[in-house]
Amino acid sequence: MQDNAARIRSLSTSLMCFDEVMQLSPLGMAVINFDGTYEAVNNAYCKIYGYTQENMQGKSFTMIFSPEVRTEILELHQRFLRSETTLGGEWQVVRRDGTIVHVISESAMVTGSDNKQRRLVYVTDITMRKNMERELESSHLFLHSILAGLNAQICVLDENGIVVLANNSWMSFLIANGGDPERVIKQMNYLDLCRPNTKEPLAKNPQAGLFYVQLIEVLAGTRDYFEVEYPYHSKDEHRWFIARVARIKEMHPTRIIVSHDNVTALKVMQEELHDSLTFTRKLINSMQDGFTVLDQSGKALEVNPALCNMTGFSSTELLAREAGLPYWCEEKNETIAVLLDRLKHGTEGEIEITLVRKNGSYFPANMTLSCINDESGTPNYYIATIKDITERKRMENDVYRLAFYDPLTNLPNRRLLHDRIEQSIAAGKRSGNHAALLMIDLDNFKPLNDNFGHDVGDLLLIEVANRLKSCVREIDTVARFGGDEFVIIISELYTEKATSKNQTQVIAEKIRNAIGSPYFLPVHYDGKAEHIEHHCSASIGAVLFHALHSSESQIMKWADQAMYKAKDDGRNLIRFYNE
Repeated sequence: MQDNAARIRSLSTSLMCFDEVMQLSPLGMAVINFDGTYEAVNNAYCKIYGYTQENMQGKSFTMIFSPEVRTEILELHQRFLRSETTLGGEWQVVRRDGTIVHVISESAMVTGSDNKQRRLVYVTDITMRKNMERELESSHLFLHSILAGLNAQICVLDENGIVVLANNSWMSFLIANGGDPERVIKQMNYLDLCRPNTKEPLAKNPQAGLFYVQLIEVLAGTRDYFEVEYPYHSKDEHRWFIARVARIKEMHPTRIIVSHDNVTALKVMQEELHDSLTFTRKLINSMQDGFTVLDQSGKALEVNPALCNMTGFSSTELLAREAGLPYWCEEKNETIAVLLDRLKHGTEGEIEITLVRKNGSYFPANMTLSCINDESGTPNYYIATIKDITERKRMENDVYRLAFYDPLTNLPNRRLLHDRIEQSIAAGKRSGNHAALLMIDLDNFKPLNDNFGHDVGDLLLIEVANRLKSCVREIDTVARFGGDEFVIIISELYTEKATSKNQTQVIAEKIRNAIGSPYFLPVHYDGKAEHIEHHCSASIGAVLFHALHSSESQIMKWADQAMYKAKDDGRNLIRFYNE
């Protein structure tokens, strides 16, 4: 299928007319734009779904899916065009007349003359194959019962190889293949029937030569039994048989029983099963997600390359273990056990779990587990699909940090600050302790920006943030309120207001002194790096609050008023809000 995709992409960039390629293609082909609208479909594609080109052109490609999955399918299509995922595989779709069909599809990204991405999709109708698979499965039991009721083609030989007895099935087979039944009556030698054709190289049909040699050994008494599978093709069909030859020494005179069973149906089924297993293995090996099959003890019976690449363990290392998987952290064994127990009771099994690579590094993964039950409903095997979600987690963390943290100083922003204030109020309700909020404004920031630029000003803000964090405890919060304003929440002080105020005064004074220490900031003149010394002070407004009579908006308002009081009184001061 991947080879087909490569050929399709090659055609799309060749000098041939793309429309002509589509119309001549025996595969169903369609071009779909980002919003899901068909831009082009060929006749083979329309025929699969029972529409005309006029019915499909300009319509949404989700028309071939049932309504409940259309939104999901469209999202998959658009994620593919954003190069976020692959798109292909086996699908169940709906024809125009409402019948269900099964298709295999593969997608490639093509760029139009407007430089916009489209999805080129090609499909093959596998409905007939699906039906045949179901029919084959339902007919297996019937076929076996028929075979069991048939008489084998049996004949009896003497020690010289002369046919002394043959049943109707053997005679019918002989006649059907051009043999003369009257020769049997005239004591035909069986060796004449199976003697290899001297005009045909032995290597072309080695089983015929093997059967002849071993039959002579049985007739001579040096071998008692053998069986061999051999092809015996006619011009109309390919056939395979199993011949069994046994020397019955207890009979007098000694007799040799020769039976032939037509195993053509079994041979065809084996080839179909082999083809099916080969396709399944290729499909599993081409999966981008990790895949493994486990027995009841947790031993891996099958793993795919994606799992090996993901964990760093080879397939040999994973399959050699009697139980347990090396990429499962030991502390997660209990979690896995709970999940397996849920599966036994028919509950969906999907978790996010931390796995470990062979080199000792950890990575987050999404694991989906399902079970294969026996006829009584007891789980026999487990199938695990594992997706590395490192990139997804990184993106989630990035989004979270952008939403709640200041990108310059890496301090909580206003949104997170408001949440932390509410948390502090809630903690005060539980403990009965006071808390404090400090509003800090830098007194000498604008001249630095004006004289040396915003890059140097940013360096100062980063240094101020670091100094503020060094002045408080881990349970306290330092946030950037905006511009050169910072806010600090001092949590869990004391129940007594006077003691809490004294402690807040000490911390505020420590902050004022830390900010007032000289700054040595790098600047560039004519391509040369130099350092300037900058002095800065801070006006600090402080407010004590208690959960019983405070709200987030009131606390911020009071702290702001206290801070402006510090500025009005001459800057570089600490002022408390007086209730």
